[in-house]
Amino acid sequence: MTFRIGLGTAPALGDVRLAGPGDTLLFLHDARQRPDFARYWQAAAVAVFRGAGLTVVTA
Repeated sequence: MTFRIGLGTAPALGDVRLAGPGDTLLFLHDARQRPDFARYWQAAAVAVFRGAGLTVVTA
């Protein structure tokens, strides 16, 4: 599954933390503008440790 995280869209933090092999976290270019960005970034670290892929869009 692909989880899209941006200013106007994001899954539940618990869903991000539970992501694993076969899942991809997609941080959109405006994700850092979210007031809770740090919490999503931390949840992404857990997911990557569990085997999820991570893509960050910068442009």
